Amino acid sequence: MKKGLLTLTIITLSSVILLAQNEIDALRFSQDAPLGTARFSAMSGAFNSLGGEFSALSLNPAGIGMYQFSEFSFTPSFNLNSTASYYGNKETDYKSALKIGNLGLVFSNPRENSEWKRINIAIGWNQLANYNSNIRIQGKNNTSSLADNILAVSQGNSIDDLNTLYSAPAFWTDLIDLADNSVDTTTNWYVQDNGNYISNVKGNSSKNQTKSINSSGGKNEFIFSIGGSFNEQLYLGATIGIPTLDYYEKSTYSETNFDTIINDLQAFNFQEELSVYGTGLNLKIGAILRVSENLKLGASLHSPTVYNIEETYSTSLTTHFTEESFTEHSNSNYFEYDLITPWKAILSASSLLNNNILISADYELVDYSFSNMSSIQYTFTEENNIIQELYTKTSNIRLGTEINVKPFVIRAGYSKYGSAFANKDYSKENFSFGLGVNNGGYYLDAAYVLSQGNGEQLLYSEEYINPISIVNTNHNLVFTIGLRY
Repeated sequence: MKKGLLTLTIITLSSVILLAQNEIDALRFSQDAPLGTARFSAMSGAFNSLGGEFSALSLNPAGIGMYQFSEFSFTPSFNLNSTASYYGNKETDYKSALKIGNLGLVFSNPRENSEWKRINIAIGWNQLANYNSNIRIQGKNNTSSLADNILAVSQGNSIDDLNTLYSAPAFWTDLIDLADNSVDTTTNWYVQDNGNYISNVKGNSSKNQTKSINSSGGKNEFIFSIGGSFNEQLYLGATIGIPTLDYYEKSTYSETNFDTIINDLQAFNFQEELSVYGTGLNLKIGAILRVSENLKLGASLHSPTVYNIEETYSTSLTTHFTEESFTEHSNSNYFEYDLITPWKAILSASSLLNNNILISADYELVDYSFSNMSSIQYTFTEENNIIQELYTKTSNIRLGTEINVKPFVIRAGYSKYGSAFANKDYSKENFSFGLGVNNGGYYLDAAYVLSQGNGEQLLYSEEYINPISIVNTNHNLVFTIGLRY
């Protein structure tokens, strides 16, 4: 075994393959799925023309002009995620988490003897995305192995030049080997270190493949908003948003029950660990026009968010033989880059019927092919080209209604977020319901949101295996307490 021959740590940073930062990251951090307050959630976020709701300040800041009182709001939420994968058979995994959906303060400043009736400001934060999920994939494959993928990456490189994330751990644990691994007893080194490798797993043999992906974290936005009311007819506002990213993913891939070149190799595990932290900056501007007592129109424009992102990525590989196991850990690969997300434009309308039924609709336009990654360490030319080819312009629709049945307010909503992919329909739907009590000085709201969407997950390179279909379902319970003063 090579472990008995040498104990060697390869530190060749120039050979690291930058697979952690790619078009998948660009899409993940460009997409929003805001929850926020329970009222906002219950109406599926259709608040671009409504206003008077803190979470709506991350959509249309003009809504701040409708606050006639100062207000404090706080929203805890409970999330249950279930993810089903289809790889020969169905596997379902679950994950739950407690989150804070909203924390906000609004300060209302009435102005007498002025056409500008109020100049209000707000400060706080809203939840924009939740990354908590567990995915488990399990099935049989007789056409390829992860070892084939690693072998292809390794070919043509001497041992010292093997990349530290994949090839070097595979070599020093005997998952792959030199085609001729004879050793010169004088130098205690391989006779033919010529970049010609073989895999010790027969890729075309039947095998069990399993992958589990555990992710956590979220995207939250700290906001500062200012706006006002002009004669209670035109409302204008602006929001400076400072979103923060916190994403952690740990995945473990396993293969068992395969045919091997080395007779006593029983199984192997490949583990990846990714930690992401980022801070961004954006600007949102908006307007709401009160056409009549029962009709309002809204429009808002969101600048791209410019993120500075730090990632740490590492791997480990373990091979299991009849009598012993070997494990090699890569060095942690730290990388820093900038991400620019797309512009957003939103048009909306809302109407009050019979003085107790409120209906609202938002239409949002986003072009995900606009996203761009850059770094002084790496050009991202290939990744940015893939972003432009793979992603497209899409639209999101949000619908909401609220019925006043004293002493309660009953709410419901529906939203559909279009697919970011040019050639694949990976849209997502939300169905929401809620109930509230409002006595003027305080309010209590509750909401339930069901989110469903399709996606895909790769076990390894698409050159060797087709993506696995994923169905993601999120259940969210949201509660808000608000105080007016």
